[in-house]
Amino acid sequence: MKYRSYFPLFAILALIIACGQHGEQGDASSMAAAAGFDRVVKEVSISTGDPVTMADLKIEGMSCEMMCGGAIKKALAKIEGVTSTEIVFNEGDELDHAVVTYDEGQVTDAQLVDAVRAIHDGQYKVLAVIVTKQVRSSASTSDEPSRTSENKGVSAYSPAAILLPSLITLLTRILQH
Repeated sequence: MKYRSYFPLFAILALIIACGQHGEQGDASSMAAAAGFDRVVKEVSISTGDPVTMADLKIEGMSCEMMCGGAIKKALAKIEGVTSTEIVFNEGDELDHAVVTYDEGQVTDAQLVDAVRAIHDGQYKVLAVIVTKQVRSSASTSDEPSRTSENKGVSAYSPAAILLPSLITLLTRILQH
């Protein structure tokens, strides 16, 4: 009975801890790792052409290029904002790739990962995503070689969705005692 009087205090403490963890996991790489895949964002300077965004999805679970690759390519092509998809399948390699060119204003790399994971009840696992963003360089630096730099970027995965079940579990355990 005396534990029930402490319930509001425990609930407030749990919320403070959850909010503190949200701030700690604020970068996209941490969120992607919590979601089960590694994420790297690179920026490449270009001096001509229109900048595009590409994601190299490293996929586990493909056994053939025709059926598996076709299913992945078809699922990614259905997403609005995806302009092209190329499947890179090498017999005997542990990981195969789907290289997707997309409009980051319409779709995120997290949505691409979700689309692949949804195929055949989760048969395919995305273990890493390498996002390459082309950015137009200024005319004065066109003589310099293009530079590649890592950027933490933004992900669509929300740590709140990951922390919520643990918060409910914590509160349930407190109420049971």
